[in-house]
Amino acid sequence: MGEILYNAVTNDRMEFIQTAESSNGKITEFYLTLAPKASWAKNPRHFHSHQTETFKVLSGELNLTAGDHHYILKPGDEKIVVNKFTLHSFWNATDEEVVFQAEIYPPRNIEKGLRMMYALASQGKVNTSNIPKNPFHILIMMDYIDSYFAYVPWKLQRFLLKIGSKLARSLGYS
Repeated sequence: MGEILYNAVTNDRMEFIQTAESSNGKITEFYLTLAPKASWAKNPRHFHSHQTETFKVLSGELNLTAGDHHYILKPGDEKIVVNKFTLHSFWNATDEEVVFQAEIYPPRNIEKGLRMMYALASQGKVNTSNIPKNPFHILIMMDYIDSYFAYVPWKLQRFLLKIGSKLARSLGYS
């Protein structure tokens, strides 16, 4: 059993299977358990500029949008691969928890961002939608996760994230 992170705000749980360290920088792999009606996870559609992400449901049902496709994934369904630059979002619309296996490669700094997200939640520094209350934390976390939103040119977002996260770190945020 790997490291387990728990978010008391959203009641989700992440268990690492493989980390960047254990895979020599090749992959981050984890199980993510989403609570019933976990609408916080219906995060704004986003994409990663350097990473491919996969989703495979182990129990329950996971809603996933990727590009122009909407999936309702169940146990036994094929793993869905979301390539870099593909807009996607996921959530649990059911009354039961869902457990899915995710792979992210290459991992880059995503584990730092995920650990930061869970730490901020445990410190009471996120709102009920699991968004950090402090914009500097958002900048650093988004930079780590390599996550960009639809409708804003990604190169502009990237530029602003790099500058903003450097400023945040210089001010002592991490």
